[in-house]
Amino acid sequence: MNANTILHYVDLRGDLLASQFPYNEIDALIFSELAYVYLDDIFNDTKPITLQQAFQKYQQRNATLTPENLKKILVPSHELFEKMAHSPRYQNIQILNYVNDVNKELIKQFAALALLLEDGRIVIAYRGTDDSLIGWHEDFLMLCEKVVPAQESSVHFLEEIASQNITSSLMHDLKNKFLAPSIWQRLKKHFQYRQHRPLWLVGHSKGGNLAIFAGCFCHQHVQDRIIQIDNFDGPGFQDEIIQSKAYQNMLPRIHSYIPHYSFFGIVLSHEENYTVVKSQETGMMQHNAYSWQINAHHFECDELSYESVQFAIKVILFLEKLSYEEKHQFVEAMFSLFDNLNLYNFSDLSHISYKHIMNGIKEITLLKPKTRNMLLEVLHMLWLEAKKIKRGH
Repeated sequence: MNANTILHYVDLRGDLLASQFPYNEIDALIFSELAYVYLDDIFNDTKPITLQQAFQKYQQRNATLTPENLKKILVPSHELFEKMAHSPRYQNIQILNYVNDVNKELIKQFAALALLLEDGRIVIAYRGTDDSLIGWHEDFLMLCEKVVPAQESSVHFLEEIASQNITSSLMHDLKNKFLAPSIWQRLKKHFQYRQHRPLWLVGHSKGGNLAIFAGCFCHQHVQDRIIQIDNFDGPGFQDEIIQSKAYQNMLPRIHSYIPHYSFFGIVLSHEENYTVVKSQETGMMQHNAYSWQINAHHFECDELSYESVQFAIKVILFLEKLSYEEKHQFVEAMFSLFDNLNLYNFSDLSHISYKHIMNGIKEITLLKPKTRNMLLEVLHMLWLEAKKIKRGH
């Protein structure tokens, strides 16, 4: 483990309570990565449980799984979850709700986590794209659709959490040093939070896009409670959404973080303020937030790479020339090709030859030459990145 990643941050700051060292953008990324943990069968009732309790149940569930099924769910965030469960800074954070909804027919991959911080704020953490090509399919549909199924679900989840009546006793809040330094401030917050607790929306990759979308298109009374939206290398939106009053009103509360080489985070349109973060990886592997470098308090800053900007411009110019039907044809051709090649996740790309991919593309005779060439270029890039990741392992 590198000594300046979010895993090290939990080791370094995990003994500091939020009352001693307030949550910051690094904590927001940590919450975003926690959303990747598969909590299916862990949180299945309405009673909140702490991260410490959830991890105990998580271990018990994992002990009953076959090695093959265990391998499917042990995402990189497993280590992060374990560290958080044993860390005073995070272990008493409560899980309010969790959802994991994958629907191949709807081309939908949606998962989210609601957390109650000890200071009374609610964090909604949206899961980004996993390794499944269902998730990737939905991401690519964002290139041609104004709204995709996961975005609609992101609004419903936020409004469901916001509608919950999460109360605590007056005596508990008066003693709660996380709420505020003085008793009078705690008293004020007790009555304030009985009406509406502040909401903090976060997400990595597609999860960042979902956080922004949910914040922009939820009901006004929910919007009024949103204090911050943190997007970590998530894609932007169609111009129609960017120009909408809903997006423009929320804009001051949105901040994006992207690595030096960003592809996902600069695709489609953005207008929010952003910070470029240094990564210890190369190319598209910088999308992996566990490669992002931090110091004691903040991210290590960098500049956006020339290569990622050039590729984003190429994609934008290509899409501008396509009609709505041609964009759909491009996306559907790519994923029908994946089906024909029996590719089910991103890493599967590393196991086939590039010649195999090109032969598959030749079979797609309906595509216009410019569309076929762009498909070839995108697949070549994805294949090279999959190979790099395979070598890295």
